[in-house]
Amino acid sequence: MKSALIIALSIFSFSAFAAGGAASNNGLNGDLIQKATAAGLSSEQATKGVATGHISTGATAEQMRQAER
Repeated sequence: MKSALIIALSIFSFSAFAAGGAASNNGLNGDLIQKATAAGLSSEQATKGVATGHISTGATAEQMRQAER
């Protein structure tokens, strides 16, 4: 019984940690999409670029536009 409780708590803590990382990543992706649309890309292009990894943190406006051509 004790080992089952330890396993259950381990899985729960790992799940909570993974969810926290995803939430912070979603905020970063939202910021990147906003920067890409401000650089002249459509919302669809910006979302696709961030999702595929073509647009990443530190990219200039020109690099964002080139990534989606």
